[in-house]
Amino acid sequence: MLPRTSGCLILFTVLSACPAGLVCSAQQAEPGTLVRYHFGDDPDGKLGWANSSFDDSGWPMAKDGRWPMPTIDSDGFVWVRFHIPLRSGVSGPFAVRNAREIYSGSTVSLLADEVYVRGALVGRQGSLPPNPMLSLHHQDAVFDIPAGQVTPGTTAVIAIRAWCPPGARLPIFMGDLRVSVDERRNLLLAYRADHATALISDGLNLALNGLVALFSAGLLFVWRKTGKRDLLMCGVMLISLALFSLLRGQVPVELSALSWRTYGLIWVALEFISMAATIEFVWTVNSLRAPGMKCLYYAFAILFNGADLVLFLAMTPSMFAHWSILGIVPLLGGYNLVQSSVNLWVLLVRRQNTLLAITIIATSASAMLELFGVFAGGIKIGPFYMEYIGLAFLLSEVALLLLLSQRAMKAWRSRDELRVEFDAAREVQHQLVALAVDLPGFKIQSAYAPAKQVGGDFFRVLPEADGSALIVMGDVSGKGLRAAMTVSAIMGALRGCDTRGPGRVLEYLNRVLYGQVSGFVTCCVAHISSDGLMTIANAGNPAPYRNGVEMTVEPGLPLGLVAEASYAETRYTIAAGDGLTFVSDGVLEATNAKGELFGFERTQSISAESANQIAKAAALFGQEDDITVLTLTRENIGASASTPISVPALSV
Repeated sequence: MLPRTSGCLILFTVLSACPAGLVCSAQQAEPGTLVRYHFGDDPDGKLGWANSSFDDSGWPMAKDGRWPMPTIDSDGFVWVRFHIPLRSGVSGPFAVRNAREIYSGSTVSLLADEVYVRGALVGRQGSLPPNPMLSLHHQDAVFDIPAGQVTPGTTAVIAIRAWCPPGARLPIFMGDLRVSVDERRNLLLAYRADHATALISDGLNLALNGLVALFSAGLLFVWRKTGKRDLLMCGVMLISLALFSLLRGQVPVELSALSWRTYGLIWVALEFISMAATIEFVWTVNSLRAPGMKCLYYAFAILFNGADLVLFLAMTPSMFAHWSILGIVPLLGGYNLVQSSVNLWVLLVRRQNTLLAITIIATSASAMLELFGVFAGGIKIGPFYMEYIGLAFLLSEVALLLLLSQRAMKAWRSRDELRVEFDAAREVQHQLVALAVDLPGFKIQSAYAPAKQVGGDFFRVLPEADGSALIVMGDVSGKGLRAAMTVSAIMGALRGCDTRGPGRVLEYLNRVLYGQVSGFVTCCVAHISSDGLMTIANAGNPAPYRNGVEMTVEPGLPLGLVAEASYAETRYTIAAGDGLTFVSDGVLEATNAKGELFGFERTQSISAESANQIAKAAALFGQEDDITVLTLTRENIGASASTPISVPALSV
């Protein structure tokens, strides 16, 4: 088995689902800006919090421009007042720019807010309770300030009435907004420049994840051709991870106008698909059993996603939101603990897939460290910026994709080699079970349709010098290559059989096959002499039909079940023009979409038709097993009798 990198790249998704999970450089307010905050609300303005003359010196000061989030069960409101020194020598018109990054290190700016200048509302983003609405679009906005509201060379006071949903009130988060006041044209130029920079900066991440999704789709294509389950799980995992990264990456550059709840539903769906695929991938590549541990693994994943979904949808405090906020980090820790434990056991006890196990353990640890800001920051590559944790996971995705692609190519080559072997086996079987041809006195047709590349049905029509013919038809239990190998053994054994009595032929084949096959073989042998006398013995195969009527034949045990068996013979006289039809149980056991069997009645109703028509009818009904049909019509003149004559079973 090829070594693999982390199959647990879903941790990037899990990590990202917590708002602190996505790291980039925190951007502060304008230099010299004083920022103060206060929890609560002044909806009607009676307290004067929106007025520039309000004395906020008693309010706490935001350290480095950041403030704590409201408590879990509060109304979610916080007022933030920015005291911004204005440059001298500017003439206006003026505007205020209110920008935020939804997630930035340990800060969160997932807010709906209103912007006030001297008590006047100049702009809003989203809507506040009682009808709250959050939007991922227009997270950066420029609002015009009415003339005369600010004066160059003085300090402008910008009041922000903000509300954040319950899901953004984790105790480890801090609030952060970037508020600036300047001439309108300068702010618009800065807005456009920052938007272009963000698009370029995130372009590499978007492009690489797009390529990962594209190549992962190739793994699914190879899975369809090879049936390798690890390729399926890895392909689903990587595609969902890449789509998740694309979903998140488009937010800063405003490529979509999704509502917060729609965004959350897509987020959680991709998150859970990735986690489930990761669990199945780890279990598949390591051939693990441990159903209890797997159930625990799934339990943490389901509970985590449930809590995440509640936090996306909740707009007011509730018991569910409260416990979801308190539980989401422990649930993430539990998921990582189970994941690390499973792979540590694989590493130390099973001693397999070493690179895979080490990488999963390392990424689990780094994910938890990054959640608490230990593994924060990023790297700038030219105009592009990538977070350390995001870059690490992306490299792991690429490495895993390359290794699984190599495995996929190996599986593809093996499939090609197997197909060549099957083609060769099919060719050999076609030679062993060749289409029947007419014999003097007999018109013969045959149809052979294996359920797989090769089959376990067989027939042989052996002519004799006196004008008689020996007909052998049978079915090996099972399908595919193993059954085909048994057919080859039977065909070889027939060559060494020096008797032509049907009962003795079956006894001979039974001795040859006993102890040599894992299942059993059904077989019907008939000998038709030149004068029309037919002797038939059966070992569990469907009885033949004569002129559309099922013939009565003494039953017998299938071949290969017991060491010694005897088979009774039944005799008929076949008249000129009589038609015989031999079928395998693949005709009788054809099953349609409703679960109905083709059965004896349908088979008998068409038993007088040609071999090809019978086989086609059964196949169209719903082929489940190998289908073989052999029809024989006697052309020479002879006596006819319709009553069977039983004779004692022949002993060896």
